Amino acid sequence: MTGRSLLLRFSYFEHDWDEAIEGVEAMEAELLRRAAEGEWHEVVDDEPDEFDTLDDLVRRAEEVIVGEWEMPVEAVRLPLDKLRVIIAEGGWTFAKGEFSDFEGHHNDTELMVKLVR
Repeated sequence: MTGRSLLLRFSYFEHDWDEAIEGVEAMEAELLRRAAEGEWHEVVDDEPDEFDTLDDLVRRAEEVIVGEWEMPVEAVRLPLDKLRVIIAEGGWTFAKGEFSDFEGHHNDTELMVKLVR
């Protein structure tokens, strides 16, 4: 993480969930566990281009995860708090972000950001 820009992704990895996880309470517990234990990973990918501010990215993630899925706000805030630490400790600035939500056989719920110095 020493360059002039950095692409990071946080995923809830729904496709890796145990098939025995059923029901709202079990899914909520698993989502919160993954939010708490998950990490942001550096990736080589197309740059995100959906959101110009971190606040906009957070707002969209909360609209889906909290508003539509009716999950606790901590499911969004925990990973974003980790991102804020990365930004502060590394001297980074948020440049762009993207949010994608779970789609059956296509993708997991993910947050992707581009940070710059």
